[in-house]
Amino acid sequence: MSQPMRHFVRMLVIMMSIGAPLGRTDDHLRATAAQSAGANRDPEAAKLVTGDIPNFWRVFDKASLITAGELFQREYIDAGSAGVKGFLANRIVNGRYLAATVAARPRYYAAIRKNSLALDGSPEIKESIRAGFRRLEALYPDAQFPDVYFVIGRLNSAGTTSSDGLLIGVEMNGRDESTPVDELTNWERAVTGRIADLPHIVAHELVHIQQSNAGGDGSTLLLYSLREGGADFIAELASGAHTNRAQHAYGNAHEHELWEEFRKDMRGSDLSHWLFQGDRSTDRPADLGYYIGYKICQAFYRRATDKSGAVQRIIRITDAETFLRESGYAGGAQ
Repeated sequence: MSQPMRHFVRMLVIMMSIGAPLGRTDDHLRATAAQSAGANRDPEAAKLVTGDIPNFWRVFDKASLITAGELFQREYIDAGSAGVKGFLANRIVNGRYLAATVAARPRYYAAIRKNSLALDGSPEIKESIRAGFRRLEALYPDAQFPDVYFVIGRLNSAGTTSSDGLLIGVEMNGRDESTPVDELTNWERAVTGRIADLPHIVAHELVHIQQSNAGGDGSTLLLYSLREGGADFIAELASGAHTNRAQHAYGNAHEHELWEEFRKDMRGSDLSHWLFQGDRSTDRPADLGYYIGYKICQAFYRRATDKSGAVQRIIRITDAETFLRESGYAGGAQ
C-alpha cells in the first residue's frame, strides 16, 4: 500500500471512529426481551443461518477503497438477513463504518476467510453447536432454541440476542494459530477467539435467551455480573468450555483482591469498571465481572444437592443478594 493510500485509510478510520461506540464483547443492557424470537423448544429445529458470510466476501473481493462503503451497505447489509440488520446498532452501524474497519485491518480479515466459510464447508462446528443445544435441553428442559445468525462485523461484538434470535460476530471468533494480529489493537488481540470457540459463544448467548424473562432486582453490578457469569457457567456445562480465558487466568491469580474490590461496588449501578469495557481497561483484562459472576454461580452449583434445581436458579436469578448469600462465595476463602 502506497504512503498516500495509507494516509487516506488512516484518516478514513479516524473519521469513522468519531462518535462510534466503544467495542464490547457483548451487550445485554436491553429493555426488550428476546423471547419474541419464538418459543421453539426443539434443539434440532433451530436454523443455523450462514448466508451473510459469503455475501461479505463477495463485497470484500470487488470493493475498492472508494466503493467499499457503498457496496457493503447495498450488497451486504441491505441484501442481508435479519441477523445482519439486527447487528447494526452499536456494532456494524452502516457500510461506511464497516469499510473503515476492514480497510484498517485488511490482512486480518483476509486471513479469517477460510475459517468463516468453514461453517458451511465443514460440519464439525455446526454439529458441536447442535450438541450444545441438546445438552442445554437436558440441563434445562424449559429451554427455547431460536435461530442463530452468523455475520461478519467490526470487531466490536462477539455476539448478542435480538427479536430474531442469536447474532454471532464470526470475525471475533475466526482466528487460528496462523492468523496475523499485528493490525489489531491490544484489546482486539485479547478478545478475538478461535473458530473452534464458536460453539461456546453460541451457548453463552443461548443462555441469555433463557434469562431474558427472569426480571430482577434493578440494575446492580451484582445482578449483571451474575447474569453474565451465569451465562458463562451454564454455557460451560452445555458446550464444554467458556471463552473468557484471560479473565479467568487473571482472576484465579487475584481472586481475593478482586472480590474485596468488587463487593464495594456490587450494590451500585456503575458497571464501567467491571463489564462491557471494550478497550477501556488497560492495566488488567476487561470485563472481570464475568469472572466474579461465574465464581459465585460455580459456588452455588457446587453447594447444591439438587443440580437440576441449581441450573434453574442460576438461569432465573431475580434476587441477587439472596443468591449470593446462598452460594456461600467468599472470594476463594470458602
